[in-house]
Amino acid sequence: MSEKYATFTIAFATVAITTPLVRWVSLKLGWVHRPDPTKWLPKANPHPRIIAMGGGLSIFAGILGAAFFVRYDPRLFLFIGLATCALALGVWDDLKKCHPAVRLVVQTLLGIVTGLFIGWVHGLPLWLATPVTIFGFVGLMNSVNMMDNMDGTASGLMALAMLGYTGLGMMTQNTLVIGLSLAVAGACLGFWLYNKPPATIFMGDAGSMVLGYLLALVGTLATHGEYPHGFARLFASCLLAGLFIADTTFVVIWRLKHGLPVMWGDKNHLSHRLATCFSHSEWKANSVLYAVQMGLNLMALSVAVAPLSFSLLSFAFGFAGLFLLARKLWAIIPLKSPALSR
Repeated sequence: MSEKYATFTIAFATVAITTPLVRWVSLKLGWVHRPDPTKWLPKANPHPRIIAMGGGLSIFAGILGAAFFVRYDPRLFLFIGLATCALALGVWDDLKKCHPAVRLVVQTLLGIVTGLFIGWVHGLPLWLATPVTIFGFVGLMNSVNMMDNMDGTASGLMALAMLGYTGLGMMTQNTLVIGLSLAVAGACLGFWLYNKPPATIFMGDAGSMVLGYLLALVGTLATHGEYPHGFARLFASCLLAGLFIADTTFVVIWRLKHGLPVMWGDKNHLSHRLATCFSHSEWKANSVLYAVQMGLNLMALSVAVAPLSFSLLSFAFGFAGLFLLARKLWAIIPLKSPALSR
């Protein structure tokens, strides 16, 4: 247990200490976000001044520092190398605006290499596990990137999701998942202190890419644990990432329905619509999303250990809850309101 506390604490402390330094360096180097004043109504902009980017660097530093306290596994060094590639992709995207096709190719390669050397999703035949794993990496890297659309949203949800994976790892005797998820949870919580509304630093694509890769990695490794039945092996992990998946699915369907480019950023995410419901309060919108994530955590843990019939019922409740939330928010059009996205 002391090892687990050390992993979380070191990640949290490293990020909490290094983020102000990263912020100072980013401001000095001009690695900043400048909101477009034409997108805001008077006095509605939560960021009237430039905001430092590069928070992904401090997040990665915390995860890297804590990784040495994860119980030794020969795959750990490969994981660090691949996560570094994801970080580099995000930095490139932040600084040079990487072409979407290039980004997709790199994400696909990361999924392939991870599957080959770390493992594919368990519980499926290889011919199906291979594309599912690759699609999972590509999808979740983009999902976290898309969820990073409002102060404290992605960092808070990642911290909660990783605490859920920690519990899942404990229930399924998966020590690698426990260690990695605690490291990521600690790092995200340390960054959240500076990223909560009103944020003083953004994680940027550097942060969202590496966190999306780690979410997919931990989710894949979570299927390697000990489960009472195959349904739990496949779907407990899906529930923990369910809110990220639901938001991306919602936005993609909305854009396709309205003839908008799928990769074009807008203000139609679940978070923006919730904020519109609460008079543009980012705190209240995030509180609802955090509560939904904690509910998904509980359902995922029940799916992981319960008999098949109860697991099916828990999963159905989780899926139905996400569907009803999306349906409720579909009619709310934040485009008519002050812009909330960066």
